[in-house]
Amino acid sequence: MARIIVCGYMIRYPLIGMLFAFFHYVLGLSRLGHEVLYLEESGWSQSCYDPNRQNHSDDPQSGLQIVQTLMSNFGLQIPVCYVNRDSGQIWGITWDDLKQALKTADLLLNIGGVCWLPEFQTCQRRVLIDLDPFFTQIGRFAVEDLHQYQAYFSYGANIGQVGCTIPTNGITWYPTVPPVVPDIWQGATLTEPPATEAKLRTSLTTIANWSAYGGVVYEGEYYGQKNEEFSGLLGLPSHTSQRLELALSGVDTETREQLLAAGWSIRDAGEVSKDLSTYQAYITSSQGEFSVAKQAYVKTHSGWFSDRSVCYLGAGRPVVLQDTGFSKWLTVGKGVLAFSSLEEAVERIEQVNVDYLDHCAAAKNIAEQVFNYKVVLPRLIEIGLGE
Repeated sequence: MARIIVCGYMIRYPLIGMLFAFFHYVLGLSRLGHEVLYLEESGWSQSCYDPNRQNHSDDPQSGLQIVQTLMSNFGLQIPVCYVNRDSGQIWGITWDDLKQALKTADLLLNIGGVCWLPEFQTCQRRVLIDLDPFFTQIGRFAVEDLHQYQAYFSYGANIGQVGCTIPTNGITWYPTVPPVVPDIWQGATLTEPPATEAKLRTSLTTIANWSAYGGVVYEGEYYGQKNEEFSGLLGLPSHTSQRLELALSGVDTETREQLLAAGWSIRDAGEVSKDLSTYQAYITSSQGEFSVAKQAYVKTHSGWFSDRSVCYLGAGRPVVLQDTGFSKWLTVGKGVLAFSSLEEAVERIEQVNVDYLDHCAAAKNIAEQVFNYKVVLPRLIEIGLGE
């Protein structure tokens, strides 16, 4: 088994939905028997968000406590370390112990490319896992260290293939997908799939940041966020009797009113993501997920698939998703349904409702066969170690 250091973005922005993008790696690697240390650095001044006070500061204590509680909830006892890159202050372990851990680690996984310390170069093998295809490749993330790795993975599973317009920068990007630990979404205390006769009273939901970090212009073309894609589906509720709910952050009052007037139910994403039980309950009590993708993912035909959608699949909930090109590598039609227009979205929602329990079973099977950490992580580790 390997000694693996995992870097992510859990302490700086400790909302549960964000945490699971990284925590599935930590939990999955630990369950596979690897020795794991979680490491995060500050990145920039005032980078730590406190969800209770709803403010930013340089104090990571709130995030550290939330992450450590999450670890404890799942029986993990692994070191959690945070470094302020400007002051040199460190939490969790000493600098000497961290330097020793970096030197003796078999592998460093930098998930998302939002952490970098010069000491990372002392690791024998370093792997970048790109969560934001296109934005990473054009320099939005991993700016300091893009060429400091021995292997590169991306959720943009189509990068380098015909039809995908994301620049490779001369790098071989191995396709990968978000891992999920299915059983944590299927516990006895979680809600069973809604009864067929009650399905229209239960919402298709999603949890999203409306405009995230904004769009960019690249080589004269604009590449946007989810808000760009939702605008083309504003009238969807009037075309279906299925209830549709968006748990949003970053949405202004005017847009919120437009969505409500069009028939969407709106929740606050922070409220839904405030703690583990609330987040899990929101997903498992949903009919399934309906969501668009960031415009950049769609426009580039990236093949990206959501780390949030795999949670719905793990809970046995079907997902109706805007196609980013993932239909090129994932069998769709049962459990996962892809759409590229308003008309197709309406059709896919109806398909789910006509045969709902079969779609639930298919969703669970896809989680087990495609996105299970037991499937995703061994391949990543094998390539990362150069074996």
